[in-house]
Amino acid sequence: MKRCALQLFLLAVFTSSAAWGQIDCTKAPASAKLVCEFPVSTGVLTNGTALGNPTQVSAQGDATGVATALNVAIATQLSQLPLATASAGTVVAYKNGVPETFTNLGPILVDRAQTVGYEKVFLGFTASQYVFTDIDSQPLRKLPFSYYRTACPTGTTGGCTPTNAVSTTYTSEITSASFVVNQFVVVATVGMTSRLDISLIVPITRVSVGAAVAQPTSYNYVVSATGPSPFEAPGPTSSSRGAASGIGDVEFGGKYALYVREHTTLSAGSIFRTPSGAALNFLGSGAWGFNPYLAFSYLWHVSPHAKIGYQWNTASVLNNPTYINQINSVTTSLCGTVVCQPDKPLPGGLQYDVGADWAANKNLTVAADLIGNQYLNTYRLFTSNTSIPPTYNSSLGKVVASIPATGLQSSSYSISDLSTGVKWNPGKDLVFSANVLTQLNNNGMRARPTPLLGIAYKF
Repeated sequence: MKRCALQLFLLAVFTSSAAWGQIDCTKAPASAKLVCEFPVSTGVLTNGTALGNPTQVSAQGDATGVATALNVAIATQLSQLPLATASAGTVVAYKNGVPETFTNLGPILVDRAQTVGYEKVFLGFTASQYVFTDIDSQPLRKLPFSYYRTACPTGTTGGCTPTNAVSTTYTSEITSASFVVNQFVVVATVGMTSRLDISLIVPITRVSVGAAVAQPTSYNYVVSATGPSPFEAPGPTSSSRGAASGIGDVEFGGKYALYVREHTTLSAGSIFRTPSGAALNFLGSGAWGFNPYLAFSYLWHVSPHAKIGYQWNTASVLNNPTYINQINSVTTSLCGTVVCQPDKPLPGGLQYDVGADWAANKNLTVAADLIGNQYLNTYRLFTSNTSIPPTYNSSLGKVVASIPATGLQSSSYSISDLSTGVKWNPGKDLVFSANVLTQLNNNGMRARPTPLLGIAYKF
């Protein structure tokens, strides 16, 4: 039975990693998912005919290209949000056979090396809200975006470009995006032996996504018999908003204490993430994940702890470059006027934690941790100016020769978070916790300081 289950697991992993990109926001069912909120809000997909030849997809490439970077950042960080662990309750250490109880209740968002104990069961529940405000140092409320559409005479060969078009429309707009995640997590841990734990982590998530464009401006460059004639015209506003709720990516974990002494414990563990959440609604990552780690703890009134691991991910439909590389002359049954490409793996990398928990008294523990996550070779957004034919802008009272835009580049980055909180034990093994997670740098998707409340019991 175990061998059969392992074969099914490996089959699912390799099938997932070979999947082909199929997100098309112009068609159902993808068009009704949250993953398409940003492309739809820009008006590129809904107003394509009014901007030029409807057979061209140049504008769609720009819109969904930026959306891809947003999707990758969202999926990656949702799959690696810090989760509460089974580290609540007092710990009993033995010195020459004599038990000594330490009232440190442990860290909140990271795991300590000690196990819960043979035949012990830990149950925990946490609630937190992530309100994301920036992506790659750019405010989500002020994302510059621009694109162009061309119109060519019937029979034009070699593709329609601004150099052979009878008219080109350049559009500049500022998109205001919002992204909020309310996450509820259930954790269950069972002590199989005095040294071995197994855990089940079930996130229940509500995601809200919105995007709006206020007064975009179009610069029309028309070639007539008397020569080019540039002029500008304001465009219509557009907006899109949606929400989804459900179970996220369920995780299974195991931890084994390799070295145990009176105060010191060194453990090895791993977490397997399943793609159980609906990826197109940002409830899950759309990828399998594997995170092996080592954890160290030293028990004392002030107990330091550390953890180091590495995150691997398989391919995800949210890391889908289909609309970035386009060949207009090729038509496929699946992707229309673009060439389908395989989904790419979600970025992973090194993970670490360094912190300590202090037993202020026998019922109260204060915990602080520095948490780091590395993301290798992933899409990132950057701002630039796109040159256009000089056009007089009546609202600005001057000639405009370039418009702001958001583009893509591939690089690696790290996110550092500071976790600070308290745990309170009113009696027995019942523990309440309160925590704030604060991002220290402005890489990837940045959230406001994130509150967390939790309750746990070990029996």
